[in-house]
Amino acid sequence: MVTIWRGVSKTVVMLALAAAATAATAQTEYKVPGLLDFSGPFADLGKQMMARGAVLKWWNDNDGKKLGVKLSLKEYDTRYDGTVVASMWPGILAEMKPIIALGLGGADLNALQQRLPNDKVPVIYAPPGYGFGWHPNQWVFNARATYVHEWTTALVWYAAQNPQKRPLKVAFMSSQASPAYVDLVKGIDKYIKTVLEPKGTATVVITEWIEAQPVDLSSQMKKVIDAKADIIIGTANTTMAAAAMRAMQLHGVNIPTLAAPWHTIWPLAQAMKSYVPWEGHLVVTGIASTAEKNSKAWEFYQALAKGYGLPAEWNPLNLLGISQGLLAVRAVEHAAKKVGGDKLTGAAVYEALTTGSFTEDELMGILPTLTYTKDAPFPLKGGKVRIEWVKDGKYQLATPNWLTMPTDVTKW
Repeated sequence: MVTIWRGVSKTVVMLALAAAATAATAQTEYKVPGLLDFSGPFADLGKQMMARGAVLKWWNDNDGKKLGVKLSLKEYDTRYDGTVVASMWPGILAEMKPIIALGLGGADLNALQQRLPNDKVPVIYAPPGYGFGWHPNQWVFNARATYVHEWTTALVWYAAQNPQKRPLKVAFMSSQASPAYVDLVKGIDKYIKTVLEPKGTATVVITEWIEAQPVDLSSQMKKVIDAKADIIIGTANTTMAAAAMRAMQLHGVNIPTLAAPWHTIWPLAQAMKSYVPWEGHLVVTGIASTAEKNSKAWEFYQALAKGYGLPAEWNPLNLLGISQGLLAVRAVEHAAKKVGGDKLTGAAVYEALTTGSFTEDELMGILPTLTYTKDAPFPLKGGKVRIEWVKDGKYQLATPNWLTMPTDVTKW
C-alpha cells in the first residue's frame, strides 16, 4: 500500500513538475500589424524595412521566451496611401487586436494619429519626427527626435570646423510640395535666426524652393553660388540631391549638402559606383552608422543576419527597420515586466513608452538611450546623432562618437 502510494506520489510529482515547466515556457501570443509599401512609391524601402521582422523573431527566442510573450508580425501593403490605411485599419484592429503596431511614414501617420488614442494602440515609427506632430499625449512614437533636432546638431558641428571663423553661410534648397520638406526648412531656419545667428555661428543667405522631382536646377544653383553659400540644406529626396549634384558639376563647384543617409550620399553613390563626387558632403543620423563595423550594433546585425533571415544588407535603410523593431520589443518587454506577460494591453505598452528610458545597451547599440514623456511623440532629452561624410573618397564617420543634440530647439 505504501509502495503504491509512493509510486503514485512520484508520478503525480513528475506530472506536476512537467506542467509547471510547460507553464513557465508557454508564451502568450500577441499579433503585431506592420504597415508597409510593397507596390507604391516607397516599395524599395518597404523591402528593406522588413528587417524589423527579424528583430521580433530574435526577441521571441530570447527575452520574449523568458517573459512568456511571443510577438507575431503581419505586414500589410498600404501602398503609402493614407486613404488605403484609413480603410484597412478597422479590419486590422478587428483581426489582430494589437497591443502595438509598426508604421512606415507620413501616409499612415496622417490617417491614424487622431484615432489612435481611442483605439489604444501605440504605433512605432523609425524615421525622425516633424514639428507639426509635436503635440502632447500622442500614441505615435518616433524612434528619434525630429529632423530639425538631428540636422541642427550636425550644422553646429560643421560650423565649428569652419577655419575662417565667420558665420557659416547656409542655403536652403527644398520643395513646398510636401509639408515634411517645408517643416524641415521652417524649423532649421528658426533655429539659425534665433540661436545661431546671434552667436555669430551661422546665417541664412538664400532659400530656393524647387520641385519635389526636379529635372534641372542649374539656374537655382547659380543663385546659391552667387550667395556664396558654404552648405546646402533641404535636398530631402534622392531626385533633388541628384539634380543638385548635376547643377554643381555644370557650374564647376562643390558645395557640401547636409541630409539624411538615405537621401543623398549612400543611395546615389550606389548608382554612381563611387563616393568621389560626394567629397565633403555629409549626412546625420540618430541610428548607428553603417560606416562603422567595430561596434555592438554591427555584432547585433550579424546575429540577425545569421540566425533570423535578415532580408537586407548592412545599410541605412535596413537599420531603420531594425531600430524600429528594437524600440517596439523593448516597449513590450518593459510593459510585460510591469503587468505580466499574459496581461499586456496597448495601454500598458503606452505607459511603458511614456514613463521610462530605453538604454543604448537594451537597444543593442543601434540607437542611443531614449527617454520619452507624454509631452511629445519623440525623445526630447539626451538625444544623440552620428555624422558621416565623404573624405578622401571614402564614406566614413566624421566624428568618432555620438554627438548630443542641442536642448534649445523650440517648437516652430
